[in-house]
Amino acid sequence: MYYLKNIFCGLFLVVFCAVLFVVSTKPAVSQNHFPRIKSHLVFKQQFSGIAKVIDGDSIIVDDREVRIFGIDAPEYRQSCFDGKNREYSCGKASRNFLYDLVNGKKVTCHYAQKDKYNRFLGKCEIGALSINQEIIRNGMGVIYNFSESDDVMDALEAKAKEQKLGIWQGAFQLPKEYRKANPRSFPTIQNSSTSPKSSNSWFK
Repeated sequence: MYYLKNIFCGLFLVVFCAVLFVVSTKPAVSQNHFPRIKSHLVFKQQFSGIAKVIDGDSIIVDDREVRIFGIDAPEYRQSCFDGKNREYSCGKASRNFLYDLVNGKKVTCHYAQKDKYNRFLGKCEIGALSINQEIIRNGMGVIYNFSESDDVMDALEAKAKEQKLGIWQGAFQLPKEYRKANPRSFPTIQNSSTSPKSSNSWFK
């Protein structure tokens, strides 16, 4: 009887751990499947300057901090799982992608207002290239559920998910859920001219 009891307990633990693993690595659902409140913002004002990257969805342009509007990228310390269920730093990957895309280049940002952190909410471009769209196109962020979207952005996210690009290659926690589970102060930039691949001096 004692022997059977031990076997039963062992099987229970194995099943419990397996279920817990599956639940914890369940792929995130695109936020554009949830009801979205359409924004009333009109992006008529603009400024330009050389961009300095803070993280995967924030930059500094002309000494003004800009939050890329409608995008939520993984936090710098956030980890995700790839297609083979291996953990990797998706937060660093997202920041590196934006760094390669815009850092040191002339960027134009259109904005309507600032957010509660005093950052400009911007739709930004390098020439005719939309930075907002490129982040979504390459799977380096998700569409924010409370922001304005359009058919183009929705299609870009759907295609990135279908092609398993960026964070869509495996399982990940939505950035806003990660922030809730890991409350902390936001990183500040110290020297954005330093490549993130060779130094972490920018992160405080």
